[in-house]
Amino acid sequence: MLDDAETVFDGKTMRLTRGAGGIARLVIETPGPLNTLSAAVHADLARVVETVENDAQITGLLVTSERDDFVVGADIGEFAELFAMDEPAIATRCRDMNAGFAALEDLRVPTVAAMPGMSLGGGLELAMCCDARVLADTGRVGLPEVTLGVFPGLGGTVRAPRLAGCALALDMIVSGKPIDAEKARKSGLVTETAAPAALGEAAGRLLADLIASGDWRAMRARKTAPAVGIDPGAIDAVRKGDRSGPHQPAARMAIDLIERTAPQGRAEAQEAECLAFAAVAKTQAAASMTKTFFAQRAVAKAAKTAADGAEAPAIVGVLGAGIMGGGIAYTLARNGVQVPMRDIADTALDAAGEEVDRLVAGEIKRGKLDDAKGADLKARIAGSTSLDGTADAGLVIEAVVERLSVKRTVLAELEQTIAPDAVIATNTSSLRIDDIGAEMIHNDRLVGMHFFNPVPRMPLVEIVRGTHSSDAAVARAVATALKMRKTPIVVADCPGFLVNRILVAYINAFTKLVSEGVDFRQIDRVMEAMGWPMGPALLQDVVGMDTGAHVIETISAGYPDRMTHDWPDAVVAMSGAGRLGQKSGKGFYAWSRDDNGRLRKQDDPESDALIESIRTAPPREASDTEIEERMMLALVLEAIHALEDNAVGSAAELDMALVMGIGLPVHMGGALAWADWTGLPEIVAMCDRYENLGPAYRATEDLRRRAETGDPYR
Repeated sequence: MLDDAETVFDGKTMRLTRGAGGIARLVIETPGPLNTLSAAVHADLARVVETVENDAQITGLLVTSERDDFVVGADIGEFAELFAMDEPAIATRCRDMNAGFAALEDLRVPTVAAMPGMSLGGGLELAMCCDARVLADTGRVGLPEVTLGVFPGLGGTVRAPRLAGCALALDMIVSGKPIDAEKARKSGLVTETAAPAALGEAAGRLLADLIASGDWRAMRARKTAPAVGIDPGAIDAVRKGDRSGPHQPAARMAIDLIERTAPQGRAEAQEAECLAFAAVAKTQAAASMTKTFFAQRAVAKAAKTAADGAEAPAIVGVLGAGIMGGGIAYTLARNGVQVPMRDIADTALDAAGEEVDRLVAGEIKRGKLDDAKGADLKARIAGSTSLDGTADAGLVIEAVVERLSVKRTVLAELEQTIAPDAVIATNTSSLRIDDIGAEMIHNDRLVGMHFFNPVPRMPLVEIVRGTHSSDAAVARAVATALKMRKTPIVVADCPGFLVNRILVAYINAFTKLVSEGVDFRQIDRVMEAMGWPMGPALLQDVVGMDTGAHVIETISAGYPDRMTHDWPDAVVAMSGAGRLGQKSGKGFYAWSRDDNGRLRKQDDPESDALIESIRTAPPREASDTEIEERMMLALVLEAIHALEDNAVGSAAELDMALVMGIGLPVHMGGALAWADWTGLPEIVAMCDRYENLGPAYRATEDLRRRAETGDPYR
């Protein structure tokens, strides 16, 4: 700030000063660590515009931030109130906010935005209202609203196509990904770039040039006129490349909107954007994905609390060099941890080493690692048939075969070799932690770390707290998961823990339908149409029928009141017949590799014959609605049981675990978010419709209370 600058407005979120030569400087500084757009910002901006318009001494306006970033987007905390309005009210609110932005754009003096760091969403939309923009050469700009189920609603669909062209604007909006400073400059989205230390000077110089030349008027006219150089082919290419699907309509709606409004002037295009934004804001995806944003924050906060300041050990042992053990070892080493890995078989260690080599080669090919770093990663994993290497480990993850007797034997041997304060984590998917540790000398050091396959890609780790698990042991396990760049969620030691117990209820609903004569292919089709990445039959083929049958039988036995089978289970039957899915070439589907080596499924008459031999009813046509309701209701009700049983700390953690652990569609936001969106009275009505199916479909008392009082889960 210039020494002789005079403060002419000092609001809650921004400060306006007038310096030498009539140059006004607007510094945005909102409450909190990052600048976000809120109702208070819009109110302050209106007063700033009024001040500038009425102050004849002001000859130009520079808009900036003294923080590391310019403005990182809207205040998401205000979305709940906005999205709760009806469409006309949302459109009115959008018009009001956009009128303020248009007033900035229409100021009687030239305007320049000096943009440090990140300018995202509404922050970029604000900057685009200025006649020119100077971005730090280390900065990035983006329009990521699609990640919240919406698209830009503050002029982003209007100004970005006119500044950068429809193709780039659509790519940014549809992908939600930011672009770097150089790409932004070349496209015309920003006018210049400058080193961060020289950003203010460069912006001031540009503003002075615009005042002197008057070129700002042409710059402004370009943004308010119809877009130029509209390429229908480029728009069609973006449309064809969109993979968001029918349940996340924001990208598709944005493409249609820009195609329709690019030839229009600002006023008409802006009105269309307000109406379209109001419509997308009322979709399930917008409601759910906004909740997911806050759920992610809640999960991260809960993990930090559970870690309680603990540090991840520098050395973490892994017992078992199978698929899970190898994946765990690789992920630890990928994040800088030394990994002594033990297996009783040299062949298993060799296979794990080959898998690590394959994963490292893939990272090098994708440019994520260079050869030297890849070699360092592999060197951090030391395989052995001895436990000696685990003596210095701060935590040892057991990932041997899923049999209680084997795990107890391994842990008894391990206790004799590791440090007194080392933590033991068992990677079990269905066995109770208390049962595994029943014969341990110090079972307070035992926790569960349930990883999901494939470990390098799946983000979730369930940290299972046994009855005797110490807080320190849980904290170290959480810290280790965070070191692995995973999302740890602490869950209780109950059959199936959290994700698998809910998944088993869902699969039980599937096998019940199959036993009644419903075609498994129809069930797959219906659930995939709902947005699931794969239907339940295909899922079992991928997981492996033997694994699925074991998990179903083990977890169902833990909840005999509602999971006891009184029907023949197709998954168990497939496993018994040796039809294990992809790994055996036959399951619900037959599997073979195409010319490129990719697995392809096809119908198999032998599968149909096996199902025919076990089902209790002749084939029948079920409506898609019945399938949807029965499958989702079973999942939702078990999620409700898990929450009521305190299997997890919060509804947000439960829903995020399902999204990350089993691929519950993002647009649903989780089982409980889906129930809220559907309406709890309707969920209760479904329960009453299907009460003949038994306790698995019985509404809990708390669910009925919530339905009556309007008390949502999320």
